[in-house]
Amino acid sequence: HHPPRKTLMKLCILEADRPADSFQPVHGTYADMFERWLGPHLPQARVTRLHVRAGAPLPDDPRAFDAYLITGSRAGAYEDHPWIPPLEALLIRIATARLPLAGVCFGHQIMAQAFGGRVEKSPEGWVIGHHAHDLTPAGAAHFGPGARPALSFHQDQVTALPPGATRLLGSAASPNGGLAYDFPAISVQFHPEFAPAYIRDLLQAEGGIRVAEPLAAAALASLGRPLDPDRIARGFAAHLSGASLTR
Repeated sequence: HHPPRKTLMKLCILEADRPADSFQPVHGTYADMFERWLGPHLPQARVTRLHVRAGAPLPDDPRAFDAYLITGSRAGAYEDHPWIPPLEALLIRIATARLPLAGVCFGHQIMAQAFGGRVEKSPEGWVIGHHAHDLTPAGAAHFGPGARPALSFHQDQVTALPPGATRLLGSAASPNGGLAYDFPAISVQFHPEFAPAYIRDLLQAEGGIRVAEPLAAAALASLGRPLDPDRIARGFAAHLSGASLTR
């Protein structure tokens, strides 16, 4: 007796960047990380990847896909890159079509910027490593009750919320750490798709990101703390598939 087949969904991963070449043999691309993290919770998804930063053509009609996910990037949302304005225009078309949209880190920031918020380099500087995020009632509805531990690696932050955005979660270091919109869009500032080993390599390996030694040491020391990425994955999967969460 076979369980009923779930309806297939076409998920588009908008790759806003890829890791440095030296990291890809071990860790893969950001899209690989997302598929490893989210795939078990979205078995019905058929994934198409569009490498936006490399100039991949973007769909004129967003309904070419059922849902969209935006990755992180080493670029700043506010920087003058030729691929950013077309990406923002696509995000507005996705929102107008009311298709499920989700973003992480740069994805969180570019969504906020495209929809009328503000993104800046935070005076707090780098936020790296394991942090607990407190959920608002809206956040608990998406991700379940209780604080959510997650890994971060960013220095830009959403500093003004777009019209119609609701805070889902935040931490002392990153108060606007998750947003939901009055169309089907959610985003988080942290990296639920990152494995601790990737952050360890970013901080220690050749070709990584150099930060002040005390910050790097504290971040490295935090990487052994427990994580619960599946809780966040279930919330993202329910959102992207258009399902409501039942607990």
